[in-house]
Amino acid sequence: MANEQNLMPIEQVNSRRSREEHSKDSAKGGKKSGEVRRKRKAMKEQMDLLLSLPFNLKDSKGNAVVDTLEFLGIDKDQIDNQMAIVISLWKTAMNSNSAQQINAVREIREIVKDENTIDDDDRVQIINDLPKDGEYEES
Repeated sequence: MANEQNLMPIEQVNSRRSREEHSKDSAKGGKKSGEVRRKRKAMKEQMDLLLSLPFNLKDSKGNAVVDTLEFLGIDKDQIDNQMAIVISLWKTAMNSNSAQQINAVREIREIVKDENTIDDDDRVQIINDLPKDGEYEES
């Protein structure tokens, strides 16, 4: 919740600051925004790299998990970290008996959603409330 005492009308803010101060502050904001965008992009690239790396973990009994995935019918060359995460999500949806199962099913539905399954709530709605030609009121 904002502290009401710290809020002031935009006219009052602008009257206290010169155009140069405003420009300087805007430039700072733009630079910070660019810095944050670059960090997010780098993190996305790093995650993409990590997900594409080969998957080679062992289960609690020391068996290679890749063997289990191959048993499910997944080609060995398709098994990477991303595939392992998807399979883990699938296992949670299949084997859990709790809210975890419901969340896993929802996440799977979100992953496989395509344009044909988009709800009306997800679509952008354009509301045209402008008057039609000749309907303008003259004042």
